[in-house]
Amino acid sequence: METKVYTTDLRVGMFVADLDRPWVDTPFLLQGFLIEDDGQIHELRSHCEYVIIDRARSTGDQYAAPAIINIGATGSRATSPPPAQGKVITPNTSAVAPPPEVQVVKPATAVAPPDDGKTIRLEDVFARGGVRAPGGGADSAGEQGEGVIGRTFGRLKGLFGRKEERHDEPARPAIPAVVEETPEEFNARAALLPPGVAVQTYRDQVPVEVEVVKAREVFARTDDVLEKLVTDIRLGEMLEVEEIEEVVNDMVESVVRNPDALMWVARLREQDITTYGHGLQVAVYLTAFGRQLGFPKPQLALLGQIGLLLDIGKIRLPKELLEKQGRLSPEEFEAAKTHVQHGLDILSDTPNFHPEVIEGIAQHHERVNGSGYPNKLQGTDISLFGRMAGIADCFAAITKRRPYAEAVSSYEAMRSLSSWAGEFFQEALVQQFISSVGVFPVGSLIELSTGEVAIVVAHNKVRRLKPRVLVVTGPDKTAVGFPSLVDLLYDPKTSDDQPIFIRRGLAAGAFGLDLKDFYLA
Repeated sequence: METKVYTTDLRVGMFVADLDRPWVDTPFLLQGFLIEDDGQIHELRSHCEYVIIDRARSTGDQYAAPAIINIGATGSRATSPPPAQGKVITPNTSAVAPPPEVQVVKPATAVAPPDDGKTIRLEDVFARGGVRAPGGGADSAGEQGEGVIGRTFGRLKGLFGRKEERHDEPARPAIPAVVEETPEEFNARAALLPPGVAVQTYRDQVPVEVEVVKAREVFARTDDVLEKLVTDIRLGEMLEVEEIEEVVNDMVESVVRNPDALMWVARLREQDITTYGHGLQVAVYLTAFGRQLGFPKPQLALLGQIGLLLDIGKIRLPKELLEKQGRLSPEEFEAAKTHVQHGLDILSDTPNFHPEVIEGIAQHHERVNGSGYPNKLQGTDISLFGRMAGIADCFAAITKRRPYAEAVSSYEAMRSLSSWAGEFFQEALVQQFISSVGVFPVGSLIELSTGEVAIVVAHNKVRRLKPRVLVVTGPDKTAVGFPSLVDLLYDPKTSDDQPIFIRRGLAAGAFGLDLKDFYLA
């Protein structure tokens, strides 16, 4: 049931389903979100007179406050009358502090791996029961903490949680709770798909710690096939399309079961893969992106092939160009652009590639405002797969260190994508990409309010800003002997009763932390 609530009466725990104005006229990127702290209430009051609350998706009993008015109800409210016509709304912020900016930590002093020198598998963490027990209800979030993660994505901030004792018994894998999709959310996805495509709704079939075992194998096989493909191209041999299709189909099956697992493996392996291996990460993101939109499996496989092959044309570029430190000159940039045509030339020598794969690769550097290359296409002149590939390729590129630029945190990358939405990328697609990968993507580094560094290991489908994280260092950034899991959904607290929240997103390699020194992928 949806109800109209004046922003002066908003409470933590309410789910905002709609605003009193278009979403695009506000800084709120995620269209529909759970209010988790007072900072979000402050932002809503700054931009809206009232909002629409979805009772079914709210938590606790806050939404039942007397001030709530059913949609379509007439009459006035004594507690919060609407402002006079033309009057400027001035929110009451006496009890609400605006959130400060998020910070990004660049690579610094290296963190030493665990003393025993052994690497750890994610599933071992679950098997040993290194899970901090949930305590308290999720409804208290935001009432007790003062942490922030910054103004972005509609100023969604504050990840509070409660940390107590560890379980003595091993944690049992559990499939994340199903969050029912609203008709509006379904229609938003369906509107992006081509006519005639049956929209699919996928649910996680297994928990991430179970799927990561298969995901690791899928990633390794795909990496091997990609390496062989590069060798075949250099030798002028025919590409084995069947091998590519086989590993991509395995990738699709893994992503359908639980996309977080393969994204975890891809992030931990990102520093190992070659220039051409960048496409492997793009393939993972594109497949997860397609899953979010609701493409059937055959189309997910096409997206995987696009991601895997979109940069193979770089094989024909000079090594010194690919590895040049610093920005490329205008002439060098023009030369780098030719990798798109080189890739198409390579694929044209191999029959049986689907036309949509060729088209997606040809257009992955086009931008909706016509500023891209090679053909400066605009808007829907760029195919849907081309528009999707551009977003996934851009995200994968800027979150990894390149010869001419340091990596940015996944969180900062999402901020960048959101700022480019509507100009370089289709806004609705950026929204869906963020929903598929997460505001804090699986495998990304974050710093907690305790000073500990953690890795995001799974999304929370109900509260997208409260992921499950794996704590890998102490407050002094020294690696812990064995990591512990914290689910921020359950409001963890420190031993002195201080709320735990995400302080900031970290770039890959922050504090010199190389995840492959700790965890097998």
